[in-house]
Amino acid sequence: MKTLNLFAIAAIGACSLQACHSPETRTNQGDSAMTDSSKTDTAGGAVPLGSGPSQDSSTTDNMAGKTGDVTHQSKVDGDEAAFMTKAAIGGMMEVDAGKVAMKSTNAKVKAFAAQMVADHSKANAELKALAVKKGIMLPTTYPSEEKAHMDMMAKMTGADFDKHYIDMMVTDHDKTIALFKSGSEAQDKEVKDFANKTIPVITGHFEKAKAIQAGMK
Repeated sequence: MKTLNLFAIAAIGACSLQACHSPETRTNQGDSAMTDSSKTDTAGGAVPLGSGPSQDSSTTDNMAGKTGDVTHQSKVDGDEAAFMTKAAIGGMMEVDAGKVAMKSTNAKVKAFAAQMVADHSKANAELKALAVKKGIMLPTTYPSEEKAHMDMMAKMTGADFDKHYIDMMVTDHDKTIALFKSGSEAQDKEVKDFANKTIPVITGHFEKAKAIQAGMK
């Protein structure tokens, strides 16, 4: 998704989810690795929707040139390839962050995280299938900034983690909604249909995350 800044990051983002992710500047990032992202168990190693995955646009635009447009058989234009790449990163982040958040002792956070894993895994699988059909190679690992953020989150616990995670979900899904709205303007009908189908899902995630966030204040 072009500013496809969420389902990130931001990722692979809202919901969507062009936060996810997300695609954004993270603060207080740690140095140690949580896990090798290439071994992460996300559905097909592709999207969400969000926030989330939020990622720096210069990083992901560059990545789009290296992954989303590497084959001569690509059937979509550069903007559509960039959208799919950013959605993939945001979607990975939504699933991976959700898996960590499912260990929370906060029932609302835990339930929300479980929904993120389920919904974004499904969207990731759909995006991967679409990318194969269109001749696009999606990323299966994070840009360095997103990986540092995920590593930092893995070290957090308790209420600090819960607040950081939900704040991230609100920010990333807001950006992911914008990302997918951009994708909904794609010339390719199947890319456009995927974006339109996913927007209501990541919008729902955004609203739920805001409600949980309000209850934490």
